[in-house]
Amino acid sequence: MPSQGRKFIVIGGAGLVGSAVARHLADDGSAHVIICDQLGSSGSGKWANLPAKMADLWAPDDLMKHLDRAWREVAGVLCFADAGHSAGDVDALFETSYHLPRRVWDYAVAKQRAIYWASSMQVYGDATPDLSTDPNVIAGFQPKTAFGRAKQAFDYFAASLGTGPDAAPIATGFRLASVYGQGEGHKGALASLPHRALEHAGADRPLTLWEASRDWVHVEDAANVIAQIVLQGHAGFFDVGSGSLTSATAVAKASEVATGKALAIETRSAPADVCAHQTAAADHSALEKLGLAYTFRTMEAGLSSL
Repeated sequence: MPSQGRKFIVIGGAGLVGSAVARHLADDGSAHVIICDQLGSSGSGKWANLPAKMADLWAPDDLMKHLDRAWREVAGVLCFADAGHSAGDVDALFETSYHLPRRVWDYAVAKQRAIYWASSMQVYGDATPDLSTDPNVIAGFQPKTAFGRAKQAFDYFAASLGTGPDAAPIATGFRLASVYGQGEGHKGALASLPHRALEHAGADRPLTLWEASRDWVHVEDAANVIAQIVLQGHAGFFDVGSGSLTSATAVAKASEVATGKALAIETRSAPADVCAHQTAAADHSALEKLGLAYTFRTMEAGLSSL
């Protein structure tokens, strides 16, 4: 029987980031991980992301019922469910990025449990990263995408409650850079550029891309940092990224190095709903202040490991 207070519920725990975080938590040995997610069709391969040490699997529709029943054993809930932010369904995006964590927040406050959520570095827009918990600072960000705006909305909500009576005992937002790695095959056209570049290079297929610079982070590096923060019970906002920007051209070249094959590239203008360039790279000051152990691999090293 899992020890009291060490169960972590990972909503979206079969997705790219959620599954990696769940594995790191379970492998620690002191935590028992329950996954709450939809798996879709067998052909999507999402089922393969489920961690071997999964203590239980909950259907999303039964989440609140299970939480009410098992709350005494739950240490915290991690909200890592994301609608595809280029799919055009803004209502679905706000459901997973705002309304769902908002419901979990009420549970966390009522039961005095920790809540962790996946935010995004897209909240910053062109602003310099700022990890302040001051809601006025967060309100001053100007995200350029609906995805960034949805993440900003929940960050602001959480920060505005501060440490008052309607606050969770531990509230932690992870502002993720652009994540890539093993376990995103189910995302189809929404898979990351590094994933698609590696796939196209390996299959000798041309890749269409637009020039863009982003902070790319390997999912295992991101999960390592997130799991440490969760297990140690730290609160606040944390940037989770490599700390440097990598161009789309550099990603394509890294895929050639990883596969040993030339990649034919077809360039075009960025779609209207895509933030082509990001000027913000992750700020590691909060990680350094806590003395966390972390490394962020280069794009070449990251793709070579897949």
